Amino acid sequence: MLGSFLGDVAGEDGNCDLLHPVYVERTCAAIGLPDEIAEAVRQGAARIREDAALADKARQFHRELFVERLPHGEVNERLHASGPDSGMLAAVVYLGALPQMISCYESKGIPENVLVDTLQDMAVWMRHHKRYQGEWGLGQTKWLIKHWTGMLFRLGRLQFIFTTYQKPVKAFRHRQTGRIAALSDSGVRYRADGQVDGTNGISDPVHGWTSVYTYDGNIHTGHLISKDGAALRTPVRLADAEWELVLEPGDTVLDVHIPEGGKMSHELCRDSYGQAVTFAARHFPEVPYKGFVCSSWLLGPVFKQLLPEDSNIVRFQSDYYVTPIKSDEDQTLERVFGFGTKLDDLPRLPRETTLQRIVYDHLAAGGRIYGAAGFLLKDDWAGGTPLASEVELGQADT
Repeated sequence: MLGSFLGDVAGEDGNCDLLHPVYVERTCAAIGLPDEIAEAVRQGAARIREDAALADKARQFHRELFVERLPHGEVNERLHASGPDSGMLAAVVYLGALPQMISCYESKGIPENVLVDTLQDMAVWMRHHKRYQGEWGLGQTKWLIKHWTGMLFRLGRLQFIFTTYQKPVKAFRHRQTGRIAALSDSGVRYRADGQVDGTNGISDPVHGWTSVYTYDGNIHTGHLISKDGAALRTPVRLADAEWELVLEPGDTVLDVHIPEGGKMSHELCRDSYGQAVTFAARHFPEVPYKGFVCSSWLLGPVFKQLLPEDSNIVRFQSDYYVTPIKSDEDQTLERVFGFGTKLDDLPRLPRETTLQRIVYDHLAAGGRIYGAAGFLLKDDWAGGTPLASEVELGQADT
């Protein structure tokens, strides 16, 4: 694997000096950093290497993050507060983790191309740092620690992370038809429109309501999440004899993320789910995950009204059972118009793309946009398990 390229820069203990110029050169080439970024890293590593105090900091942070595996939140916070060179220091420290990452991948038999594809985010976030900070460096270490410690894997168009399902939703499959239904867990405050109270900063103290879920050993009673991603106030009953509980909080799932850049066709996304199923079975057979989950602006229910059925966003949504979360328009604005964009910037926003114009027109007319969550059960990824309707479920006595 890539580890062979490190051989002659390793010390007697087998470890590599992350500041060694040959190590820096080969690491940049191995993960495919673009020339302009690789050159910036080479120059940055040279500056750090020549400053004894900075060099000690780099080695210390690398040891704490990737050898001792100390809590990364606190270490990353100190790393970014370490001085005016903290952005480049972070980039060099993270690139120094390649030997540990290679060892992790080799222990699982994960192929080299997955490692290289996964680390494409390094260039993405270094470009962001350059764009918004005016200099090369790295600022998204809270996110990238997942890549560099073997928690996140890019498989085709999408990224995947093994995690615990934490949304207050229980999913059921009809034992004969295979149809899927989802009930809200207890204790969620919803507005009259079925969205989580506080979505877009709007509460509904008069007409809002709080969900209740009960199970008597035979019947699950709760509030259905409709196919439009809204909770329904009138409870329904699902009998064990007809409905199997297939997903609930605490279950292991694969969290789906959509990396920046490149076409996001429905076909590419479906191919990624297939790759993930094969990948998990081959390299993590001990992990009994239930399916895929996603929380994103791309799952915002309003897009089904704003965009054509064959748009990539609507087709992406079609794979998921969409469930409401407390959200707002911030992520949509950042992804569509650029990081840092807020609703107050609306009059000055560009309208160069079709999506920008659609989002702008909707917001300018007083419309709201918010994100959502969703799940796709592992057994259903290959296609089209229908959702259950309210009529089929029946209502509970109120």
